[in-house]
Amino acid sequence: MSPDLQLWLPLPSAIVWFTLVVYQVYRDRFRTWTEVFFLAAAFFAGAYALSDLFFFNVATESQARTALLASFSSLSLTTLFFMLFGIVFYTRMRNLLFLLILPTLAILGLIWTTLVEGLHSLYGNNEPPYKGDYNSVVFAAWFVYTLTYALVGAWAFYRTYREVARQHTKLTRRMRGLMVAFVLTIALGSATNAVTGFLEIKIVSPFSSLLVIPGLLTFVTLSPRAQERLSVAVRRWKSRRYDIKMAFLTFLDGTLIASKVAPDQPMIDQDLFSGTLDVIQNFMRTSFPTQRGKWLKAITHGDFTLVMERAKYAQITLVLQGEETDQLRRQMRDALLQFEAENRAVLADWKGMPADAYGTEEMLSSFFVRRASG
Repeated sequence: MSPDLQLWLPLPSAIVWFTLVVYQVYRDRFRTWTEVFFLAAAFFAGAYALSDLFFFNVATESQARTALLASFSSLSLTTLFFMLFGIVFYTRMRNLLFLLILPTLAILGLIWTTLVEGLHSLYGNNEPPYKGDYNSVVFAAWFVYTLTYALVGAWAFYRTYREVARQHTKLTRRMRGLMVAFVLTIALGSATNAVTGFLEIKIVSPFSSLLVIPGLLTFVTLSPRAQERLSVAVRRWKSRRYDIKMAFLTFLDGTLIASKVAPDQPMIDQDLFSGTLDVIQNFMRTSFPTQRGKWLKAITHGDFTLVMERAKYAQITLVLQGEETDQLRRQMRDALLQFEAENRAVLADWKGMPADAYGTEEMLSSFFVRRASG
């Protein structure tokens, strides 16, 4: 392979990963913590490839140094968000997880202050590509951090893979594909940097060029065209963590469009419920004007939690016992967007007549599924 061509190979990797980010945003996949952490991991994977592209091709040592520091920083952040994605995907978001950012901040500080002690031309001709001379202690600390976080994320994702594969054998290959894609991204990235850093091998680090492979694999795994979607399987598995008692669909002015109550629940005044909920929402908006544009997303009272999700015209409220999950919120939003798409004309000129809305019974019934066993 031509040396000049090799220096530009990270470009396809950067394009693939940044395209994946745009694709996820286009699909509205940035609303939950699981989606945010995945999006961040994909973005910084692309930033890692782009940083390497600049590092291989910039003309001066000063520019190469900045690109090299950006490369290490991007890979460190990819590792962090991969781990957070794996943990939240397997369990649920907890504020305590934010403490895991602290070691990353410490590593980033070391990267930008003491990691790179100098640069030299890889081929000894005072021209690019350059190679870094590293502080061995800081480099070792970075490698341990990256490997540890990657293993924790891979372990959490593997646990999810086992649970989903046990109940949905058709998704085993897709789940394995997503796991392999991210493990390759982290493990091989840190491994190639470690080999070139510790052993002083005079080669252009190949991994940012090979990132295109796990990127394409992730695209295939997340394709929504499959008959059985990965997110649906994970949601069904996690449905054992909650029990939905009631579901309400309301217009944003508080008008009740439709409702459904589990058979074991006593009937309540549904219009009073939706009206009271609207009063609470208005009270919060009035009392906290700095939160304009926001809405109340959950209310907990005793053993019950009211989980709310809204779109342009309507809002879904679920009353449940147990733990809300990211996958349930995703189901709520997808159902709401589909309902609004099917009833756009009616909702745009809403007259307060619930009978005008189409598909409400099917949508609300979809939340009352049999809880997964295990």
